[in-house]
Amino acid sequence: MTSQRAVIAVILALSSPAWAQEAPPAATTETTVEVSGVKNPALRPYRIMSRGLDAFDKHHALAPGADLRFELWNADGTIPQATGLGLRLAGDTVDLKLPVDGDATFVLPRSQAAFDDNADLVLNRKKEQMRWRPRVRSAGLSVNTRRLGDMRLECEVSWAVMKDELSFVARTALAAAGGLCHAPIVKLQYRAPMRLSAATLTSGERSAPLTLVMGGSAYIVPLRDTGWNDDSLITYVAAPGARDDPATTPKEQGAEAP
Repeated sequence: MTSQRAVIAVILALSSPAWAQEAPPAATTETTVEVSGVKNPALRPYRIMSRGLDAFDKHHALAPGADLRFELWNADGTIPQATGLGLRLAGDTVDLKLPVDGDATFVLPRSQAAFDDNADLVLNRKKEQMRWRPRVRSAGLSVNTRRLGDMRLECEVSWAVMKDELSFVARTALAAAGGLCHAPIVKLQYRAPMRLSAATLTSGERSAPLTLVMGGSAYIVPLRDTGWNDDSLITYVAAPGARDDPATTPKEQGAEAP
């Protein structure tokens, strides 16, 4: 029981809001990196981020018609203005600018040179200001609909990148259960793009309401329930008066533990 509580507590720490970028504080002296006048810019080693690419390739059958992008977030969960965001892979010999689209998303390329150079993914914002998470979307879905296989694949990518930030005990416990996305001791919830009055999971003629939490701002997703196939759809119903202003409304966020 003690180890179970420890695992859930760690996952909670990772999930506020979404998948936090920052690594735990280092015990040794912190190295200061400066990019375009920004001290300690948001960054993550490319070798760690590339594990997400590996996980996407390994589990791509969950969403065969989807591609992988990464979303940038403000720390409060709102969408940042893409204008002025600078992102690059930077190492001793590698310096590669990565385009950031108008919706604050980017594609992380495969780069053996960046891997060999132990390059960092560097953003011209301070660590505490920004977050990121994977985005997997199959084509042809309406804006109020998510596909369950897409969400399962997002979870696999997140777990591959974030697992080393957990304690050894938590990481071992989750790994023994098949990883975060398969561990029965953790309930996975997603924040919605707006406040909801309902969220429904549908597969053919079968449907079931999903449990809303956080006053309708999030919902629990049965990623581990194999009774729902990957093509099952989650449909949102916005609550009366809910705002859907991309400048102020939090994006849909990744798996969290209540």
